Amino acid sequence: MDDLVQTGRLSRKRFWSNKATQWVVGLGGAAVIVAITTIFAYLLWVVAPILLPASIDSDLEFAVVERQPLLVDVSENGEAILRISSKGILEFYSAESGQAIAAYSLGINVKSAQRVYPTVDTYALLDEQNRLLFVSTQYIVDFDNGTRRLTPKLEFPFSKTPQNMGEIETFDAQWLDDELVIASNSGSTVNLRYFKNIENGYPLPKAFEVSVESVVDVTSLFLGPRNQWLYAVDASGELDVIGIKPKNQIARLYQGSLAMGGNEVTAVTALLGRYSLVVADTSGVITQWGIFVSKAGTQLEPMRQFEVERPSVRMITEPRRKGFMAVDGQGDITLLYPTSGRVLAEFAAGVSPDAVIAISPRSNLLVSAQTSSLMQTFHLENEHPEISFSSLWGKVWYEGYEKPLYSWQSSSADNDFEPKFSLTPLAFGTLKAAFYALIFAVPIAIMGAIYTAYFMAPAMRAWVKPSIEIMAALPTVILGFIGGLWLAPIIEEKLSSVLSIFFVLPAGLFLFALLWSKFPEKITARFAGWYGLIVTPLIVITIYLAFDAGPFFEEQFFGGDSRAWFRDVLGLSYDQRNALVVGIVMGLAVIPTIFSIAEDAVYGVPTHLVRGSLALGATPWQTLVKVVLLTASPGIFSAVMIGMGRAVGETMIVLMATGNTPLMDLNIFEGMRTFAANIAVELPEAEVDSSHYRILFLAALVLFMFTFVLNTVAEVVRQRLRARYGSL
Repeated sequence: MDDLVQTGRLSRKRFWSNKATQWVVGLGGAAVIVAITTIFAYLLWVVAPILLPASIDSDLEFAVVERQPLLVDVSENGEAILRISSKGILEFYSAESGQAIAAYSLGINVKSAQRVYPTVDTYALLDEQNRLLFVSTQYIVDFDNGTRRLTPKLEFPFSKTPQNMGEIETFDAQWLDDELVIASNSGSTVNLRYFKNIENGYPLPKAFEVSVESVVDVTSLFLGPRNQWLYAVDASGELDVIGIKPKNQIARLYQGSLAMGGNEVTAVTALLGRYSLVVADTSGVITQWGIFVSKAGTQLEPMRQFEVERPSVRMITEPRRKGFMAVDGQGDITLLYPTSGRVLAEFAAGVSPDAVIAISPRSNLLVSAQTSSLMQTFHLENEHPEISFSSLWGKVWYEGYEKPLYSWQSSSADNDFEPKFSLTPLAFGTLKAAFYALIFAVPIAIMGAIYTAYFMAPAMRAWVKPSIEIMAALPTVILGFIGGLWLAPIIEEKLSSVLSIFFVLPAGLFLFALLWSKFPEKITARFAGWYGLIVTPLIVITIYLAFDAGPFFEEQFFGGDSRAWFRDVLGLSYDQRNALVVGIVMGLAVIPTIFSIAEDAVYGVPTHLVRGSLALGATPWQTLVKVVLLTASPGIFSAVMIGMGRAVGETMIVLMATGNTPLMDLNIFEGMRTFAANIAVELPEAEVDSSHYRILFLAALVLFMFTFVLNTVAEVVRQRLRARYGSL
């Protein structure tokens, strides 16, 4: 290069200009690669924690005053551990150091204690005279000379006077919507007490009481979701489900056995929400039984099973999630989660089968009162148990449903809600929206591009091509607004008229073309290249006639109600904001992109190929099909692929012009939810680093990978088309 500069073949200015251009282009390309790699790396970094396995590790072991423990629990913030002993003493210890914080005596001897479901800081204590006392704990945080201090405080939310329960063997208490329900039993007799209008600091009002005879000799009682029913279980696993709401119409809903395959039941407990029971048997199998209401009545079905190494003798549920922990006869611990169907972790903890155990509200700490004088804590690393490949992409049997299904429902007003994180409906909705948009856009854009580049008069092309390309700059939020608030109601009101356009318009254009072909050539030749302008009024008139003829089609073909006809005859429900609206509106957004690239590809076909074909006697249409389209095929294919990528990643149109419901239905009259729209809607409200938050980033990663693979395949195909037809 220096020699060329010196000999004058290349000026110094041109030399350095070329060098600068080379560096700028190279840096620009490298910057693009770095940007894409950085985006991918960041998405993967956010998603990666959901791929990490759960773990259990020994944390702390400390001595306590020797008393018989009945219940242990952990405060909401995980800082304090509570132990309730048989002497009615409540002791508080630091979860970090095991140091004693405070102790309070209730002045009664307690024989049984448990949490009041669904709270984690209220406890029901049964004394030796079968009286119930309810105690709540609060923690006051202050600072003493800059040192943070945690002070526990006791409250009696219902009454400071224990309530006499009569003869009682076991009990369960649930406090929901200012109503306290207490279920207790003596043998097979179940007693229910309802307390209404409970306010802190006031005595319990007079209870509504009712007794019912169970068909089993009850050993375990669990109040069902929102106090709707009661599970009564005996030692052999026989189950009696009793409807207790309304309370003056007690009815037996279900009777059956939880034992399977002739095995004996070793442990039973209810999961958060009380829609499911988990049952362990002597074969080492743990079965989740789900209750649901169908036309056949209340039913209980085995939803899924887990296999553990040894039979479980205890099961402890998480206070705020659907997960649970199984303890076998050797003290080994197994973490399990029903929604994902995963055995999360196993740990040889050496926990005594008789130990009092609890999981913290944040599910990051396990507390075990090993003996009357020793307590032990275990650290749980288990942030995203509900996520697995099968729960993200496969059918999942959720609580309350009759069968497994795909579902996305990330939140609910009910704290007992089971999150549904299936990405399959979102992937389906993304492809559905792109499919209907491309069906509308590709034929119009490609044929428009071919006509504009090959047949249209240059003077008209000079106006048409820039006008369509300007449409690509139209904000999609405007198109979404027009589609959702203007077009969707029109289509709903005049559905038959809109559908008739797809038949009347082609028929009208065909008849006009047939009539035009009958005109003398010396007349039609004058308008060569201007046919698009001529048929524009015809298109407007034809659409007007289709709308005008809509009521006729409605009456003749749909019996006067097109939506009812589609529903009753074809089984297609109708939603105002649906795939038809999205196909039209998103198609309008995609058309300029496909049109511009395809038109450039067709227009860029070398003229000598066209003239040579015509000179050899081929007609213009033969030249178009055999020469022009083949030569331009790489560009046309790229246009379609770029348009598809544009449709897959569209956000605002599908957000505003669909029902935004994650349905899996090809019905063109139903809406959908796409990856992009779902991320836009839910990410601002997602808790940072939660499972919901990371799954939204996973959806973004899937969308990123999908477009990356799509573009890669498109480029490979384009290169092969270019190699095959580029030498024509």
